[in-house]
Amino acid sequence: MRTIMLALVLAFSTVSMAQNKEMKREKLSSEEKVAKQLEKMTTDLSLTNEQQEKLKPILETQMKKREKKREEMKEARASQEKKNREERQKMKQEMEENHTEFKKSLSKVLTPEQMENWEKNQNERKEMAKEHMRERKRNKK
Repeated sequence: MRTIMLALVLAFSTVSMAQNKEMKREKLSSEEKVAKQLEKMTTDLSLTNEQQEKLKPILETQMKKREKKREEMKEARASQEKKNREERQKMKQEMEENHTEFKKSLSKVLTPEQMENWEKNQNERKEMAKEHMRERKRNKK
């Protein structure tokens, strides 16, 4: 009886682990990420076709910058370089400048109401990310 129970538990745990691996996010190309982001913005902000056409190059530029920075960080992590406080501050400042530039580009295309909704959505995403990080820290302990 114990052997059967053990076999069932083992079988179910194997199946659930396999499902978890399948549920991980699939890797999307840059173009697919931009298309997905544009689609989400279109539904969330009710973008017109003209706005979509103007936003696409802005989103593509932003994606290229983000991927370049991600690669730099990956390389630094691989070589186990630790950034000192000044370097981290500089990186943070660059990110803030990049974000400000992105917002300016968006504000040229979006209406004030759409911009307000976009900022609201961004703040909600930030809060969700913070909560996710808190959860991860709690689970590590």
